[in-house]
Amino acid sequence: MTRSPARYSKAGLVGIAVCMLTWPAAAHDSAPAPPTAVSTAVVRQIGLSNKDCDPGKAAFSDDGKFLALNVDCGETRAGRRVWIVDLAANTATPATPPLGTNDPNSEYIIEDGTDVLWSGGTVYVDTSMETHGARRGDPTYWDERFFSAKPGQAPQTLRHLPPAIAARLEHPLGHFPIEDTFAEAGNDFVVDGTFRIGRHLVWISNDQNDNVILRTRVGKGPVRELSRGHWELATLLLDPHLLIYPSRNGIIVYDLDAGQPSRITVTHADARPVAWLASSRKLAYTSARGCDGKQQPGERSLCIINLP
Repeated sequence: MTRSPARYSKAGLVGIAVCMLTWPAAAHDSAPAPPTAVSTAVVRQIGLSNKDCDPGKAAFSDDGKFLALNVDCGETRAGRRVWIVDLAANTATPATPPLGTNDPNSEYIIEDGTDVLWSGGTVYVDTSMETHGARRGDPTYWDERFFSAKPGQAPQTLRHLPPAIAARLEHPLGHFPIEDTFAEAGNDFVVDGTFRIGRHLVWISNDQNDNVILRTRVGKGPVRELSRGHWELATLLLDPHLLIYPSRNGIIVYDLDAGQPSRITVTHADARPVAWLASSRKLAYTSARGCDGKQQPGERSLCIINLP
């Protein structure tokens, strides 16, 4: 098989089934302190109240005071944009100009074509931007673009990312050469949804009925099927010890070393993880039932919770 860039490849969507399947332990409930809700005004400003808009790549600042997130409104007039949310002040400022729609010729599967990374008090964005031809009738094309922004300040266009930032984006936690997956994942995986975390191989696959499956294994050991659903599993978050992903019962936090899942009690099937800061165990997620999980489904909320 020819190796393709991870972001753009659909290779390996359906492959050979992996044998030696085992099931994880039943999830127990985790009851952290109540979450806080980002103000409705901010949620509406950045577009998340619109049912056509979805959160993409996101990251907390190192101190957990700010959240940078890409909001993708698809083919609507709003298009895409990265925002910085000040969680204490409940305000939002742009980290990029409007980016237009996604490239219709791309083949994104798990990645959304935008990466965000904080370094100190600055967020760096590697993305693409819809660009119109110079002359009337010229086709629209998509250019790779780079931006930096500080909270409350206008975004700056960069010709290139600083080398240290580019290196961290090129080799994020968990990604590894795709050839390594063939022997261990049995070729049953989505290319850019495959990660190595220490001794653990974690991957997303889908079958011919478009069921999406999250699996893991340790070394050459048995495969564990952690969750089965649809493309909501592409919101998987991870760190060196944990996987965080949605399920029909709410957001699951899976301890890789203990092999033990727990469910965040205030979340339900509609909840989607957005960003995770392992150092302070801070999670951002969206919910259509309010941050306390008690409301009737309605306008989407953006919630911040600290896990025990």
